Amino acid sequence: MKEIYCDRIKIQGKLTRHEIVQKVVNIFIGTEFENRGRGVRFYYPVETLPDGSNLFIFRPAGLRKWNFDFKVNVTPEMGLGKGTHAEIEAEFKNKKHENNKAFAELLEVIEEMCNGTETNVDKILEKRPRLQNVFQTGAKVEVLLKVLKWMFIMEDIVYWNYDGRMKLYNYLKDV
Repeated sequence: MKEIYCDRIKIQGKLTRHEIVQKVVNIFIGTEFENRGRGVRFYYPVETLPDGSNLFIFRPAGLRKWNFDFKVNVTPEMGLGKGTHAEIEAEFKNKKHENNKAFAELLEVIEEMCNGTETNVDKILEKRPRLQNVFQTGAKVEVLLKVLKWMFIMEDIVYWNYDGRMKLYNYLKDV
């Protein structure tokens, strides 16, 4: 497999789902057109994590997924397993069980991200510094939110004419 590391994709500020999908898909098209084909995987850095490393997305996402789908590259040290929906759900349940009041605030942040009021996780957490250290177990809130942001974007691209991120958001808020 040939791996190509691409320029950072920045999604920040107040953006609609449509604007985000259009921006990300256009970056894929503009970056990949000369190197596309079987056996090529494109890695895009999308967020800086608390330890200074990058969160990457990569495409194509897997077998039989040749559209604009991508996968958020979750590594074990992030504390989210492989980043499956079930593992994210378990993380939410654990945080809710640990501190129900802080979990309610976490859901407010996720709703803000979901509605496109602000897409920059660092800015969101600047307004709520308590959230960064309130949970003692599982993944850091910053990591969880940055992974979730890109899962929302992925859902918007795959299901652009349906619910997109709302399906994942509704699934998680009801844990």
